[in-house]
Amino acid sequence: MNLIVLSALDTSSRDSGLSHLGHHHPDAVILRYDFVDGNRLVRHVSGSAAAEHAETVLGHPCIGCATKFEILPTIQRLAPEDSEATMILALPATWHSGTVLDMLGTKLEPLEIRISSIVLSLDPAELENQMWDRHTLWESGFNAMERDARTSGEFFFTELMQADTLIPVEGLETQLLESATGPRRAGGPDFEAGLELARQMAPHAHICVHEEGLGSFHPGAARQRTRAGHLPQTATNARTMPIRLHAERPLHPERFRKALPSLAESCTCIRGILWVASALSERVAIGGAGPRIWMENTGAWNSNIAVSELLLYGSEHEASQIETVFEQCQVTEEELKDLFSSAHHEGGEWHES
Repeated sequence: MNLIVLSALDTSSRDSGLSHLGHHHPDAVILRYDFVDGNRLVRHVSGSAAAEHAETVLGHPCIGCATKFEILPTIQRLAPEDSEATMILALPATWHSGTVLDMLGTKLEPLEIRISSIVLSLDPAELENQMWDRHTLWESGFNAMERDARTSGEFFFTELMQADTLIPVEGLETQLLESATGPRRAGGPDFEAGLELARQMAPHAHICVHEEGLGSFHPGAARQRTRAGHLPQTATNARTMPIRLHAERPLHPERFRKALPSLAESCTCIRGILWVASALSERVAIGGAGPRIWMENTGAWNSNIAVSELLLYGSEHEASQIETVFEQCQVTEEELKDLFSSAHHEGGEWHES
């Protein structure tokens, strides 16, 4: 059996994406979940299986418990015997598909269930605003997990890399309030601008509209794309390109710290790796979604060539202006000599005098 996993930031986009997938696979078993107040996981079954509507109260409101005690057993119970059959698993809003797949682990293989595609349904007209939203997912009303401190931008930062297929849909507000020829409607300028941003941020993904087919899930490729510090290839069909910054000398930690706000102030998304003079042996990943920027030590460089590389998406700066600022963050020739001298280089780390 083939399993298609569908994720989305909000329920409306998820359901619109599910309708789109239903046209591709009219005979599929459809398994849809919603997580609601009271730690309740609501199950809806439709399509080529007998209709069901039930809910499970989780003792611990996490994706791991939900997958282990409800989602996996239901997949096992409903899986058709036909090896060519399809099941669509529509996840609750804001749930990362990669997290669910990690929880399912190797349990699907003995059941001869193959993950054929990971699909993200999104409203392109809202994508940039959602990337910049400072509220948590709970504060914005996208999910019922009060302790979920992620922003919508952080959800998209990960999910755009995980998914092999994007389904652009009109959001609920657009459907209710926008005129038929409004800019946020499919094909309108706001919709197309958001779709271009999605294409930039996920150049690997297949954009599925109308009768076009879905992309294909490849576990190794998905793991590589979601690895901290991964730098996607630039989309060859994109009308606008992210700014790419490259430095072969280490970055001066204090100068980079001061310059980072000006580098990131207008960026919708940042991805990259850093080689910092104060931690020469460590590869530091940097990510950013709208107002949030984070860094992560990913360990030694090992056989990798130590460099700093950044991709800045949606930046309103001129590339030459940003390149100059970034160049000034690098250590000077004199600092480079000091960096590797015995007086300042102890145990692979640089200590400023």
